[in-house]
Amino acid sequence: MKKIAIFCVLIVVLFIISWCDLFGSDPCKWDPDSKHCYQAEAVNAWDPSICAKIDGKEFKQYGSNPPKDKCYMMVAAELWNYDICNKIKWWMMSYTKEDCIMEVINKNDDPGWCDHIKDKGSKQTCMENFQSANALYMKDQQIDDITQRLKDNPDDAELQAELEKVLESKKKLFPYLSSEEQSEYVKSYRENLMDDISDDDVKLAIAKEYNAYKKDNPDVDVISLLDKMKKITDKQQLIKRIDEDANYLVDAVKWQMMDIAEQWKDMAVDFVKDKAVDWLKTNGWDNLKWGIERLEWMKDKYDTASEEYEAINKKYQQLKETYDKIVAVYDKMDSFDTLVAQWKITADKAKVLKWAVLLHNGLTAVTEYVPVFGSTVSKVTDATFETVIEVAEERAARTTALDKCIDDPLNCDLDNITAY
Repeated sequence: MKKIAIFCVLIVVLFIISWCDLFGSDPCKWDPDSKHCYQAEAVNAWDPSICAKIDGKEFKQYGSNPPKDKCYMMVAAELWNYDICNKIKWWMMSYTKEDCIMEVINKNDDPGWCDHIKDKGSKQTCMENFQSANALYMKDQQIDDITQRLKDNPDDAELQAELEKVLESKKKLFPYLSSEEQSEYVKSYRENLMDDISDDDVKLAIAKEYNAYKKDNPDVDVISLLDKMKKITDKQQLIKRIDEDANYLVDAVKWQMMDIAEQWKDMAVDFVKDKAVDWLKTNGWDNLKWGIERLEWMKDKYDTASEEYEAINKKYQQLKETYDKIVAVYDKMDSFDTLVAQWKITADKAKVLKWAVLLHNGLTAVTEYVPVFGSTVSKVTDATFETVIEVAEERAARTTALDKCIDDPLNCDLDNITAY
């Protein structure tokens, strides 16, 4: 029995070893299409040594091994490594070292290596592939696509690396254009950037920051300058949009205050029908909140001692202060709805308190608001808003009792007290 048991163990061990050899150590060995399997493995593993496993026996009569040579070529292009091309042993029916070099050049947009191609015709073809502005425009499209994806995840390291790689390839391509094409490309690029900007304040901010950067970096290459201009343009346009969102929200608050001030005699009409914060969200809170968060992320990318950080931070603080003041007003208004839901105060009393907060705290928030750009102007003129000011001033002059009730609504007599 002991001998039988030992024999069985040996059989199991041999089976496991055979199974591992069959499926574990070299999964491509028994693949019907092993050459393509090895090629894929080599590329995925970034390991050209795997290519050596391709026997290419069907090509032995020609003294070559095209599948193996192609494998080296694929890995060389993936790794951007021209030295791997030296592993190619060209003969009939196969790829050459120059084919490999061309593959790496085309995959990575590296025209500098065209000089390494010995064949004059192939070298000329290689150069012509890069002597057109179309190659740069294609790179710009790639950059736009990556930048769009980065908006959802601005800290994505892989996307950032991909963006830098495309930008570097643009820098290598630019010198191969003729002087006329270079001038035309730069002119076209700048015009496209500024084409959608109608605001003179934004244009001035872009020009000021760009000229300062150019002055501080006199030796920077043209493509880097254009890239910096694009980043500055995107940043200033973002700030302008946030400024407009803040202005829209301030105007929305003003319109609500005007409705209340003009209809104050009709206590049966409730102009704050929904929860105050819900009203705030539908009138631009979310847009402004996202913009401020984006601006905060942007400013933290600069050195805190730099002028760029100081400029962005000033605008950030200005916009955030406006946002925080308005949100605080509507949070306070919501707190009265909560007391109503808890049966601690009546709905009529909550209405009085909410109107009073809006006519005092809200009025303070919107009148202190100063747009980041002078061109961002409120659509609610002072003349239109005059009624609100009069009602608020009248209420403030008549009594301070309501202010005490706002701070402590459970311990005050709201009878005979109105919001105005």
